[in-house]
Amino acid sequence: MHILLMLASHPLYRRYVPDLGLGYLAACLMKEGHTVRLCIRPKECAPPALMELVRSERFDLYGIKSASSALGTAREITKAIRAIDHGAIIVMGGPHPSSDPDSVFRVIPEINYAFSGEAEIGLVNLAARLSSGPLDERELDQIPGLIWRKGGETTVNEQKRVMDLDSLPFPAWDLMEPRKFPCTPFNFYSRRYPIAPLVLTRGCPGRCTFCAAGLINGRPIRSRSADNALEEIRLLTSKYGVREIQFYDSNCAHPSGSLRELCERIIAEDVDITWCAPNGIRIDSIDEEYVRLMRRSGCFQVNVGIESGSPRILKEIRKQITPELVREKVGILRKGGIEVIGFFMLGFPGETAAEVRHTVSFARSLPLTGASFAILTPLPGTELYRRVLSMRVMDIETFGSLDFINYRNDLSEVPYDRLRKIQKRAYIRFHLRPRVARYILRNFNSGRKILSMMYKFYLAVLRKGSHGTAEDGERKMETGCGRR
Repeated sequence: MHILLMLASHPLYRRYVPDLGLGYLAACLMKEGHTVRLCIRPKECAPPALMELVRSERFDLYGIKSASSALGTAREITKAIRAIDHGAIIVMGGPHPSSDPDSVFRVIPEINYAFSGEAEIGLVNLAARLSSGPLDERELDQIPGLIWRKGGETTVNEQKRVMDLDSLPFPAWDLMEPRKFPCTPFNFYSRRYPIAPLVLTRGCPGRCTFCAAGLINGRPIRSRSADNALEEIRLLTSKYGVREIQFYDSNCAHPSGSLRELCERIIAEDVDITWCAPNGIRIDSIDEEYVRLMRRSGCFQVNVGIESGSPRILKEIRKQITPELVREKVGILRKGGIEVIGFFMLGFPGETAAEVRHTVSFARSLPLTGASFAILTPLPGTELYRRVLSMRVMDIETFGSLDFINYRNDLSEVPYDRLRKIQKRAYIRFHLRPRVARYILRNFNSGRKILSMMYKFYLAVLRKGSHGTAEDGERKMETGCGRR
C-alpha cells in the first residue's frame, strides 16, 4: 500500500521537530513492504499544499496523528482529503483517540478508523488486511487497539503493546532527517545542532490526576537496551550528523530503564554528543552518583515536574513528592552542573490564592535555571477531566481550548483573570533575575531560537484574548539557523 502519515498541528503552538511516533509507524509499515510518505511540518499539511499532494500522488491509506487541542486541524486535513479522494481510507491515532476514543467519530465523522494507544502492531495489521480488500466485522474485531463502528456504535478493541522495544525498527529517519529541521527543539534549550529526539522507555507508573501518559503507553515501564539505543545514536551521528540527543520519555531516568548503562557506554566509548531531557524526569529517580554520571556523558539540562509548592496540593494530585524532596534533588542536579527547568501549574481544584502565590515563591526560592508556569488544563482521559468535564458534550472547539493556552480555568478559588495575571507576573519575576537570565542567554545560539523563544513568551505572557493565529510566528520560524 501507498500510505501518507500526517501530524495535525496545534493552531497556535506549532512544533518543528521529527515526530517519533509517526517515524516508528512509518518504519514498521516500510518493513512490511508498504511505501510511506510523512507530512510533519504544519505548512505541508495545510489544506492547499495537502490537496495538491493528494491530487498528484494518490494514497491507499491516510493516517492522522492528533492531540485533542489539534482536532480542528485534523478535521481540516480530513475534509481536504475527502474533497479530492472521496473513497479515501482515513485513520486517526495519537493522544486524542487514546484518551477519549468514544468521541472520535462524533467530532470527526469523516474518518474510517482510529487507534487507541501504541499502533505499531495494529496499524501494520490493518494495512495488511486492507491490502486484500474490504474488511468484515470478524476481521476488524481482531485488530489490536482499533476503534471502529459496529452497528452504529463505537467499538474499542483491546490494545496490544510491543513488549520488546529492541524488536522495533529505528524510526524512519530518512523520511525526517534531523538536519532538515530547524534548531528549535521541544523547547528552545539546546547546545548543538543538528538535534534528534530519542526514547529509551515507554510507560508511566505514575497516577497523577492531571496526566494521561499511561493511557497511550501503559503503566509498566518497558525499556530498550543500552546496546540498541547506542546503535541508534551512532546511526544518527554518523549518517545524519546529529550532535545532540533529546530524550522524550516520560522519565528517561527511571531506575528500571537503561539510561545509567547508556551513560556509562557513552563515556567509555567517547561518543561525542550532548543531551537533555526536555519532557522531564521524575525528580525522585536521581541521586548524586547518577547525576555525576549523567553530566559526564554529556547531559546539560533536564526538566522536572514539580507542579506545586503546596504539600496539600501535591498530595491531592498524587504527585508522590514533597517540597523538601524537590529542594534536595534540584540542589543535587545543580551541584552536579546540570541546568534544571521546573514545570509548575496554577489553578488546581480548590487551590487557594495563598497556595498559588506560595508555588510562585517556592519556584523562585529554588536554584532552577528556568521555569514554566502553566494554568492547569483538564486533559481528556485524566482523572481531573472526568471530575470536571465528563458531563459536558465536548465539540471540536471545546476540545481545542484544552491546550494550556486558551482554557479558562475556574477550578481554584482564584478567578481566571486573576490567575492569568499571577501567571504573567510569575514568568517575568522569575526569568528577569540576573542569575536566571544568564542561563537563558546561553541558549541564544541562533536567530531562529531567539524568535522561537520570543513567540513562546508572547503566548505565555503578552498575548491577550483567547483566540488568534500563529501566522507571524510560523513565518518567523522559517528563517535561517546557525550552528554551534
